[in-house]
Amino acid sequence: MVNFDLFEKGGPVMWVLAVLSVYTLAVIFYKIFQLMHYNVFRRGFVEQAMQGIKAAEYEKVEAALVSQHSPIARVMLVALHCVRNRDMTQQSREAEVARVGSAEVRYLEHHLRGLEMVANVGPLLGLLGTVSGMVATFANLEQAGSRVDPSMLAGGIWEALITTIAGLTVAVFALASHYVFDGIIERTRATMLDLAVRILTMNDELQAEEIRKKMHEAEQKATKAKAEESERAQKDLAKVLAEVTKTKEKEEKEEKEKPSTAPQEQSTLRLLNPRYGM
Repeated sequence: MVNFDLFEKGGPVMWVLAVLSVYTLAVIFYKIFQLMHYNVFRRGFVEQAMQGIKAAEYEKVEAALVSQHSPIARVMLVALHCVRNRDMTQQSREAEVARVGSAEVRYLEHHLRGLEMVANVGPLLGLLGTVSGMVATFANLEQAGSRVDPSMLAGGIWEALITTIAGLTVAVFALASHYVFDGIIERTRATMLDLAVRILTMNDELQAEEIRKKMHEAEQKATKAKAEESERAQKDLAKVLAEVTKTKEKEEKEEKEKPSTAPQEQSTLRLLNPRYGM
């Protein structure tokens, strides 16, 4: 439990330190929630996404990165979009990735300056309270004159030192929290930079892969068109052969059905010229 007697003996500076301690705890809980909510510690998707990019499975990788809700995933997504946009130069790609990465880092750094401020101001406030308490103690000793009691001096000194202890305690918690959160954010920044550089340097590989993919698709289309053309030619040839066969069969049928006129012509010639019969 908090000793309110010590708190009151610390003077007005103790109220300021109490406010700073509450602010420090609020920032600590907020940063923990922020880092957990934005999946800063989840990085299992990174290598899987990089393998998908190397395999040119862009749509699949983009869907996976969007679902992660992570600053690392967002930087990877922007770098992938920049690489796939052939209208952008390498300099514009790097600038766009740097802009998005800086925005993500600035968001993660919210209230870190507050922790740094508490770490710097806390000891100074504690020292201020101690000095003001010492001044009050020596003023009381002066009023006591020759009736100075050593216990009065000792009591005034330890009461004045209460603010120093409180200020140092608040500053230690604030400074330790600042270093922990800053280390996490710095590691996240380094990861985003490394992945962005890896994706941007894959530009030539992605272009070559896209060219190979387009050539393969063109070859498949050419093979398919050639097969369709061959099949169409075979169908036309079969149709022509069928028509020729049908015409030939029709002519043969008509030839068979045609009546013979040679005997009649011979009889007619005999009647006109009997010498044919000789």
